[in-house]
Amino acid sequence: MPFKVQKYNRRLEQYCVANNIFTEEEVDKIIDLEDLQKFQKGRIGTGTQGSEDKKARDSEIMWLNHDQNSDWLFQKFGALISQVNYDHFMYDIDGFENFQYTVYKSKQKQHYDWHVDVDNTSANYVRKISASILLTGPDEYEGGELEIVPHGSVNKPFVTKPKKGEVVLFSSFMPHRVLPVTSGIRKSLVCWVMGPRTF
Repeated sequence: MPFKVQKYNRRLEQYCVANNIFTEEEVDKIIDLEDLQKFQKGRIGTGTQGSEDKKARDSEIMWLNHDQNSDWLFQKFGALISQVNYDHFMYDIDGFENFQYTVYKSKQKQHYDWHVDVDNTSANYVRKISASILLTGPDEYEGGELEIVPHGSVNKPFVTKPKKGEVVLFSSFMPHRVLPVTSGIRKSLVCWVMGPRTF
């Protein structure tokens, strides 16, 4: 039996805010993709098992698939994930799902209450890193803060209201929520990075 050593000598926080990732022009290009899709109500759960529950989640969503219009976005996000995974997670990952374009409107005080992005299925391929690309700046809406529980205490969440074009990344098993938007409109792209069930 070899002499045991500490495998890693630094703590990985497993969440971060990546600054200055998408420019104003790139955010505008993403918002222009709104016209190519139809919005639907955000649901609780995954796949066909999802259900509407406005108390838990009230938002409007559409999906951005990989095509000639969005290839630049998928390429840029993929490069970001490779670097951030090395710096903050070191997970065994293979790729990411299509982007979920999410809109929260103040008229209905739309929000998304506490939840996690992993499910209890026995699938061999699971979500490991959740990411949110902010498409509106903090001066364009009130409320709508993203709260993440990184260390198990709901009473001491990490609270962030990122700038336009910044990306928030965190482990998918961490509880998180979007507080009600009380003024303006909050837009973001949400994405889940996948990998084998074993971390």
